[in-house]
Amino acid sequence: MNTLFDQPLWEKIVKGFTFYDCAILREHGFGFILVEEKDDRDILPLTRFLTMAIDKPLEDRFSCIQSDRYGFTTLAVRDNPIEYVAVDTASKVFSVTTLRMDDEKPIDEVIDMSTYGGGIGIVKKVVRAAGQIYALGDYRKIYRRIGIDQWIELGKESKGLPIPSEVLKGNIYSDEFGFVDLSAFSASDVYAVGGEGDVWRFDGVKWHNCPLPTNAYLQSVCCAGDGLVYITEMNGSVWAGRTDSWKRIAIADITPGHQPVDAVWFNDRLYLGAQQGIFTIDSKKKEVVPLQSVERDAPNPTNGGRLDLSQDGKFLLTAGPYGACLNDGTGWRRLFSAFDFP
Repeated sequence: MNTLFDQPLWEKIVKGFTFYDCAILREHGFGFILVEEKDDRDILPLTRFLTMAIDKPLEDRFSCIQSDRYGFTTLAVRDNPIEYVAVDTASKVFSVTTLRMDDEKPIDEVIDMSTYGGGIGIVKKVVRAAGQIYALGDYRKIYRRIGIDQWIELGKESKGLPIPSEVLKGNIYSDEFGFVDLSAFSASDVYAVGGEGDVWRFDGVKWHNCPLPTNAYLQSVCCAGDGLVYITEMNGSVWAGRTDSWKRIAIADITPGHQPVDAVWFNDRLYLGAQQGIFTIDSKKKEVVPLQSVERDAPNPTNGGRLDLSQDGKFLLTAGPYGACLNDGTGWRRLFSAFDFP
């Protein structure tokens, strides 16, 4: 029986919503993005920002705010300073600190997010890397968070990425010039991926193109504890390597829309998280397989999918559309599930 929620709180906070993204601050502290379940596609579904401290009494355990302004929102957390930061594709920002839980100014009202041809940049994902929070945009734009209502585009620090001349002239618009994920070994060893095989490495001073031998659309990147960088394609296939040396180590054929969007190294294993379900690599078959085929206690796709690793690397959080689970290094345990509340 679930002990994190009671029936009235579940119905007040979660009922009618699904979990879209998650972030872990510590063993007992989590944040979630919840999205309203609805059939009407013409009206933006409601978004709820939920944080919980499960070691606190039930009456003090949850903080939740609802908004009708956000769409396709992702979430990241860091511990210095302690803050959860959520950003949607239109650069609207919501944050939670020890003192506040509220909207911020959208990034495009804080800095110039204009791109080429008069367009306004969009944000594909917000991530934590090397202790910093970044919003990843199209046209290879990366925005680093400085503080509340404060962001800077890396190009303004002379740390931006080059843009092909044809794009600068406005002759080409393509998704291949946008990043969807970023990971780091350190502040001077950062990898960003996106578009059609577009991989770049930052050495602390400048960016270098990494020639990945594929033009497949890329979805995730992980700088892993074994010293390798793992990159996934849209269909789930995985590449491993560093700088200019890469090898496809596992093939997959995951249906579009279900492809992994998160990649995490934990317990000497690569975990790939999708909106509904977790995958990993079967090294013998050299295939990407559902995690449940490798770990008997793995979450099912209703309670597992999106992934986040605690900053100390000790805990892995996952959220599926109807619940969440935690791995402390010894195995998985279910935190909560909609099926606990019939």
